[in-house]
Amino acid sequence: MTFEAYSDSQIALFNRYLDDNLGRFRNSVSQRFSPLLDAMQYSLDGGGKRLRPLLVLSSAQYLGLSSESVLPAAAALEYIHTYSLIHDDLPALDDDDTRRGKASSHKQFGEAMAILAGDALLTEAFGQVLQLSSHGFPPAHCLAAIELIVQYAGVRGMVGGQVLDVTTQELTYSLPELEFIHIHKTGALILGAVLLPTRLVPVEEVKLQKLRRYGEALGLAFQISDDILDAETSFRYSRGPRKKPKPSYAAVMGRTEMKEKLNRLIDSAISAIAPEGERAKALVGIAEFIRDRKR
Repeated sequence: MTFEAYSDSQIALFNRYLDDNLGRFRNSVSQRFSPLLDAMQYSLDGGGKRLRPLLVLSSAQYLGLSSESVLPAAAALEYIHTYSLIHDDLPALDDDDTRRGKASSHKQFGEAMAILAGDALLTEAFGQVLQLSSHGFPPAHCLAAIELIVQYAGVRGMVGGQVLDVTTQELTYSLPELEFIHIHKTGALILGAVLLPTRLVPVEEVKLQKLRRYGEALGLAFQISDDILDAETSFRYSRGPRKKPKPSYAAVMGRTEMKEKLNRLIDSAISAIAPEGERAKALVGIAEFIRDRKR
């Protein structure tokens, strides 16, 4: 099976789980909460690449787990990623009116509902992790998964990176400063997606470190690929013109340098896990997708 076919099948599997789960949830709460659920679903269906859930499923495969068994963990990461995008688009942060060709959540539903939709997605993400117990994972392993999500999505990870992004006053950034921000804001949740399945089953330290090396390199590579795409047009590839200055690799290196750094990171990620052969094939495919992505 080609990576494209694998990716399509895994994303379809994940989307079915997401739709079924949201449908059951919608039927279990008061209809008075429908506007909130509509706002949550609007952003979850926003046309993203499902990179983080795909990483969870592919990392699980690397460890010998089935995709079906970790679908709640994949949903938890997508909930958290989606909430972060909703809040990121708000006027107080990036002030973006559109995302992926659609009105941002706060433009579609108002700022109050957008904030609450993000709050709900973050909270319900932990409910998803708890559902892993019904998939055969011991409660202690589910708690370990929650601890990992807190580490990579909270102050020490994505939210901390967002704080640096919005509070740094410099108009120019050194490369170390830029990478410190992106390691946390973008890279942390990508690394968390790769490592999440390692909290559900015993994993040898050598294999854990290989996955860590892969995830760290991939997180920075993904941000560089974003910045390359943004630098090639006056419009960011997923949103409209930027209203507020933000740190970008394009500010500290030329396009050729960015591409060279991207390739080095992708090569490092692949070399970490490729010796595992067939089990690593999906993770290798994701890395090559990021190397060559056009959107």
